[in-house]
Amino acid sequence: MKTREDDFDWSFDMVLVWARYLTMKAITQTEFNKASELSFDEDWVPSNAKEFLALARAPKASEYPSAHAAFDNACNQCGLIEDKYVKRQWLHAVVLETANRIGWGKLKNANEYFLKTFTSVYEQVISEHQNGSTFVIPKSHQVEYERTVVKPGSEVDRKINKQLAELRRVAV
Repeated sequence: MKTREDDFDWSFDMVLVWARYLTMKAITQTEFNKASELSFDEDWVPSNAKEFLALARAPKASEYPSAHAAFDNACNQCGLIEDKYVKRQWLHAVVLETANRIGWGKLKNANEYFLKTFTSVYEQVISEHQNGSTFVIPKSHQVEYERTVVKPGSEVDRKINKQLAELRRVAV
């Protein structure tokens, strides 16, 4: 049995060990197919039958990003200067809430050593969210800019011209 890497060849004995373990753990055909598919999508190949079985029987993926993914996202988003072309892309509202609690300035300049602190706050925010707290990602923080044109001869135009005339008189 060959893996994706041609230089790694499994012996027949190893295949038998895996078959025995998976049979003892009563793996189903559906679980086997699921683990097989997932093992190709992972960055690593399961090195033993226990890891292979864990792929099939892993609990449903969490609705929340992992702490490391959330940390990377928060650091990246806090470092962006938002304008009309660049909008922040938060992975989840709990990531934004965590960033707000810690402080964007700290996260903007954070390195991997800060991950432990981030994780503890992040887990607290997740716990609050699971217990019913609501966190949302706002659609926009900017009020739309509106340019008001002053029409010549209008009341506002007369006031502006009067103030300009007074300023010119004072300046001379």
